Amino acid sequence: MQNKNGLYLALMATSIVVLLVLQLFWLRSVYRDYRTNFRQETSLLFKNTVTGMLDSMMVKGLSPAIIQNFPSDSLFWQGQMESNIPGDSVKAIQIEVHGISQNSIKMESLHPDSIQQIRVITRGKPIDIDSLKKTLRPMMQKIDTLPATNRFIFRINEETIDIETINHKFNQILEENGYPFNSKIRKALRFDDFDSLGNHVLILDEIPIPPGLRVQAYFEGIEGYFLKKMLPPILFAVTVLAFISFSLIMMFRNMLKQQQLNLIKNDIISNITHELKTPITTLSVVLESLQNFGANENPATKEEYIQIAKNELKRLTSLTDNILKSSVLGSNQSEALTKLDLSNLLVENLNTLKPILDSKGFEFSLVEKGTNFNVQGNAEQLSLVIFNLLDNAIKYSKDRLFIKVTLVEDAKFLLLKVEDKGIGIPESYQKDIFEKFIRVPQQDIHDVKGYGLGLAQVAEIIKFHKGKILLESQPGKGSVFIVQLPKV
Repeated sequence: MQNKNGLYLALMATSIVVLLVLQLFWLRSVYRDYRTNFRQETSLLFKNTVTGMLDSMMVKGLSPAIIQNFPSDSLFWQGQMESNIPGDSVKAIQIEVHGISQNSIKMESLHPDSIQQIRVITRGKPIDIDSLKKTLRPMMQKIDTLPATNRFIFRINEETIDIETINHKFNQILEENGYPFNSKIRKALRFDDFDSLGNHVLILDEIPIPPGLRVQAYFEGIEGYFLKKMLPPILFAVTVLAFISFSLIMMFRNMLKQQQLNLIKNDIISNITHELKTPITTLSVVLESLQNFGANENPATKEEYIQIAKNELKRLTSLTDNILKSSVLGSNQSEALTKLDLSNLLVENLNTLKPILDSKGFEFSLVEKGTNFNVQGNAEQLSLVIFNLLDNAIKYSKDRLFIKVTLVEDAKFLLLKVEDKGIGIPESYQKDIFEKFIRVPQQDIHDVKGYGLGLAQVAEIIKFHKGKILLESQPGKGSVFIVQLPKV
């Protein structure tokens, strides 16, 4: 049985551990999704911020320029412009705006002054057309708003892009989108590597900006933001784990309790069988002696055998009455309650058990505190309560034969305490000791017979009388049963 319980316990623990591991993997996946989505969203915001600022700066940075002798029939010119553009370290782009005749483009519906040709001339290598579209799009859209001159130069260098300005603008956009923290921005040359910031820093996609630079935004100390977003999944995972663990533990406890009840049931059946078999066997022997061995001819022997038979029949009657009373007390409580003195009832039952107490050598005492011990109750049932409590104290007192009965008058209740120094009751049985057919296994006490009905009857009677029964017990030190009844 213990090996089987150990196997069940191991399987239960393994199931809980596997569930915990699966939940950790799931939470890790959810965390990564939150982090990835956040990085994608903020990277897009950062890119849009930088692109918008570049567009605005390029339009503001256009300045009029007059550069002679450029070809007029091509979009790009790959020749040398060193002698015509100031010799500084900046990159320069020249923009020319020319009018185009209606006949050349066959657009009769447009006014000649509104048709223009935009010519871009740069120093250095040719510009890719797709890149030109993306980069100079704002200039083309706002070309009509430029001053009257038709030639401009846009110069860019490291001072053109202000990192602090970009950072301030990006943090404003983060706040507008509901992100409660700020970023930091750093820059590097196009072919240089950024310094490592560690795993705790979330780095966004870098954005190239002219001339030959890259900017990169990053966040520090935002783990709390992700943990806050992770709170609902974490609570859900903890709830599921707690619910399943509690269910498995309750199933295991119920299984252990069922095994315990089966053992107790087998013990009760064995005791009842033994108790029934003993008087039946005795009656059989008596009847056989009276019939076959001449005991019937001897009046003294005959009377003795008849008395033995009566005693055994009385034992059978007592056994059946106990079982029947257990059923009746639990289902039918129709007896009339009358006013009675609990002190007198207690003394009557003590006088009945006094010969047993004296013969066994018990140290016995009765203490009464108060003057009014009246209760509303049934004398027969309350006598059964007193008898059962005292009988248990007698039966389970092993080494020290001590019993103390105390009757105390309280403001609204009467307290009856029965204390012994017997073997005590283990804590694991104390919650169930008032259930039917529950007996505490006592391997070292073989002469104590019972059916687990006495304390169950006591609990039913006390409940019927609107009272309470409590137990204080320690194995090897004894027990104290406390009965609380309403006073009248």
